[in-house]
Amino acid sequence: MVSNKTIIGHNWFFVLSIFMLICGVSIVWMLFAPTPYAPTTANEIVLHENEGIYSVNDRMDVFVDEDGKRKLADIQTPEVATRFQPAFGKSAFGLTAGTYWIRTTVINQSPLEQWVIRLNNSVIEQFELYILDGKSAGAAPPRIIEKADEHFPSSYLHLPANDPVVIYMKIVINGSMIIPIELMDNHSFLVNLKNDYLFFGLYYGFVLMMAAYMLSLFIFNRIKAYLYYSLYILCFSVSQLVWNGLLQELLGKESRLLAFLLSVFGNYEGIDYFFFIACLWFGLLFLGKILQLEVYAPRMLIIYRILNIASPLILIASLFHFPGYETLAILYESAFAILLIISTAWSMYRGNLAARYVVLAAIPFLGLAMPTILNTFSLMQESFLTHYGFQLGSIAEFIMFSIALSYQVRQNRIDKENALQQIKVNERIQQARNELLQNISHDIRTPLTIVQGGIQAMIRGVEIAPEGNDRFLKTMYTKVLYINTFIDNLFELSRLEQAKERSSAKSIRFADWIAQEFDSFSSQIHSDGLQYKSTVAVDPQLVITIHSHEIRRVIANLVHNACKFSPKGGTVHLQANSGDGEVLVCIEDEGMGISPEHSDNVFNRTYKVDPASPMSGSGLGLAIAKEIVDLHNGLIWIESKLGEGSRFYFKLPAV
Repeated sequence: MVSNKTIIGHNWFFVLSIFMLICGVSIVWMLFAPTPYAPTTANEIVLHENEGIYSVNDRMDVFVDEDGKRKLADIQTPEVATRFQPAFGKSAFGLTAGTYWIRTTVINQSPLEQWVIRLNNSVIEQFELYILDGKSAGAAPPRIIEKADEHFPSSYLHLPANDPVVIYMKIVINGSMIIPIELMDNHSFLVNLKNDYLFFGLYYGFVLMMAAYMLSLFIFNRIKAYLYYSLYILCFSVSQLVWNGLLQELLGKESRLLAFLLSVFGNYEGIDYFFFIACLWFGLLFLGKILQLEVYAPRMLIIYRILNIASPLILIASLFHFPGYETLAILYESAFAILLIISTAWSMYRGNLAARYVVLAAIPFLGLAMPTILNTFSLMQESFLTHYGFQLGSIAEFIMFSIALSYQVRQNRIDKENALQQIKVNERIQQARNELLQNISHDIRTPLTIVQGGIQAMIRGVEIAPEGNDRFLKTMYTKVLYINTFIDNLFELSRLEQAKERSSAKSIRFADWIAQEFDSFSSQIHSDGLQYKSTVAVDPQLVITIHSHEIRRVIANLVHNACKFSPKGGTVHLQANSGDGEVLVCIEDEGMGISPEHSDNVFNRTYKVDPASPMSGSGLGLAIAKEIVDLHNGLIWIESKLGEGSRFYFKLPAV
């Protein structure tokens, strides 16, 4: 029997894969995680020549504007100015409020005067920048040159050397307050921008390729899981497109489509949330298909169905801007994560191999997305890993699932081919059964017809001469014996095929045993008008373990076959040899022989060389011989030529 166990089904491979993925995630963390930062209350940034990028969050003060109505003049009043608090390097402040004021002082001690200030969050509602002269309370000369044309809110600044300025920023966000701010020189800004677009180009090219690949799998296999996963990929990529500010760049700020989306969803964060919740919904449908919860985790079906119903309701809530929608979305995301963890673990425990694929895909995704989640709750500083963790994690996830699904598709194709092959085998078996039934019907009907005719003649009182009467009864008796023998052979063949009720094999000295068996058939051969000859060239010390009565049945069937087809006066030669750890037995006759096209089929129980020949038997004798030899791990075959007789061989291992 061919095993259906795939490579992922082996525990050692599964554990090794988990270990390697964890090591890979750890290496990425070590390469891209931010360096430890000692919190400080300082709110002054000093620009130097050899340093091109500064984190404003490390040296800034924040003020929570709870009602969001204060202007710059209100912020500068002594009452409000004293309420600013150090940020201590934090770049995320959760859902505490929708409006924050930022204050920091910048002293340029470098020869560069053109700088760029950048807010690495594109889903903000409002970003206002004010620069005041640090030496007086009034406004400084124009310091803001122009807004930079890129995917994040940023502006070019003119900062003369040794001229301190105070920078105020008003940031309004309808959601989690994530405000990583950087101040960098023009060269560093352009390098960062180039790297960003290069990364995004590679990422979205890969995403489109993966979505197309999954969609093609759906088209050719008609499996809905592939369709759900392709939609999951597309919705996730759109949400990240909005989060990274690329949707605005792609469509243009004057785009009618962008204006329509903003009118429907209210803001960029609403668009981001909508597509992210949609991607979770399609991910939920995908997991429901591949995890087969109704089979492997039926208790999780209730949560799955609740989330499945809640998904479109939350999407509708995002369209109508219901109060508390953000909190509801976060609860939905948490419930999704809990369902994913529990249902995957339970399905894997119950033996679902697809759950192992989910685990392998979830490790890099969660491992690389975790910095982003930690940054959201101010547990990790802003860095490349915190900002692009979701993209890196999704790439790893897509790769793992593509490998898993392609392997699964290949396995399904192999299973389908095996199933088609099995269907053909079953058809051949059914055809063989039909032929066997036809043969049985023919082999039994003919002698029964003769017996039936004789009995009818007796009933009708047909007078038969005395010498004819004996011959008549002898003919009927012979036919009854033939039927009994046929039924016995059929039963024996069935028993051998099932390999049941066999007695224990015994070890015997084969030379003595085979010589006695050959001699026991001499009288039968002589009674059929044939000459008997035997040759035994077996090692006298050779011991072989066999079911002796079964091997005797093989020899008897072959001898009977040789006698039946040998002409009167011919010779039946019984031979036995040993060597190379096996014994070879040959039954040779001087009959009519068999043509080569029939030689390969004579051991088939449904096959007859010439069904119309009166010498043709049931064909079960040779089939029984083959079954017995096969059960002894041996081999049986025939060598024959027309007009030169036949030699039946069988070979047994000497163990």
